[in-house]
Amino acid sequence: MEGSGQQSIGVPTPSAAQALPPDEGTSSALDGYDGAVRNGSAANYTYPFADVALLQVFKLLIIPCYALVVLVGVFGNYLLLYVICRTRKMHNVTNFFIGNLAFSDMLMCVTCVPFTLAYAFNPRGWVFGRYMCYLVFLIQPVTVYVSVFTLTAIAVDRYYATVHPLKKRISVAACAYVLTGIWLLSCGLVAPAVAHTYHVEFRDAGLTICEEFWLGQETERLAYAYATLLLTYVLPLSAVCVSYLCISVKLRNCVAPGHRTRDQAEAQRARKRKTFRLVALLVAAFGACWLPIHVFNVLRDIDIRLINKRHFLLIQLLCHLCAMSSACCNPFLYAWLHDRFRTELRKMLTCHRRIGIRANHCATASVVL
Repeated sequence: MEGSGQQSIGVPTPSAAQALPPDEGTSSALDGYDGAVRNGSAANYTYPFADVALLQVFKLLIIPCYALVVLVGVFGNYLLLYVICRTRKMHNVTNFFIGNLAFSDMLMCVTCVPFTLAYAFNPRGWVFGRYMCYLVFLIQPVTVYVSVFTLTAIAVDRYYATVHPLKKRISVAACAYVLTGIWLLSCGLVAPAVAHTYHVEFRDAGLTICEEFWLGQETERLAYAYATLLLTYVLPLSAVCVSYLCISVKLRNCVAPGHRTRDQAEAQRARKRKTFRLVALLVAAFGACWLPIHVFNVLRDIDIRLINKRHFLLIQLLCHLCAMSSACCNPFLYAWLHDRFRTELRKMLTCHRRIGIRANHCATASVVL
């Protein structure tokens, strides 16, 4: 299959199985693809879409699930951003990282989900025009990579704050540079995929596709796909695991000074158990949400026949849905499970309800997530 790693973000249209040779007006940049289709060498491209009807059977189940992901992801991350922006005492490095994560997750929900569903279920394929084809296929993976790299930065930041508390933390200015670097790195990683993305119109069939084609560059495509897998999943997951493992060991070996009563000792053990559970949830959510789509892509790249052609698109959509669900998990794991954040949010909401009292006149507590 002449696809690439970016298809882990945007799902190809099932109508591509019905693809016909492009009209003579198609851009000359697609001459290679045009000839491949006419000669029948694009069979691998049409192979996975042999049974589009199966996807339609699950349409009424898939769309509500995606809608729930968008609703929870956008609303949860918006509240998180709102509290961070409106509470001055929360303006610290850790919360800026979390705010960047919330923003990228919101953008991921808005760009990845609606366009993916419309593209997958519309019999006319891509209906949003040439400009939106390239823009969406740029924004979709960028937001995903920003989320992954920001999760890694949060893990490393927490590692230094917990394991090396006496070391100087990075400044807000340095944090801004790190966040800028994360966005630039994400854009750089997406550049090869966007360079091989084409908007192709099959006018006779009333079909338009927006896909990546690496015709004659199979080695380069595989190198890019596996490099992306390494940089956006294997290394970040390793960094998150190591950071939180070190944090867990540090907390387990930490002993409070002085004589403690039985109640105090039990309270400390309860706090440690809660922290360990949270750490386990953070690592498990990161790995579990993104594992299915990466396994799917690896199997597709090794041999597309390893995936049943009748269930190909359905499996791809379900894996994509699992990956998008990370946008729902992050607000709860990085904010909602923290008592201080919930307290601050309740305080702000209560403050807004008071008649005649402006919200910014309410006292705020110091919150560090």
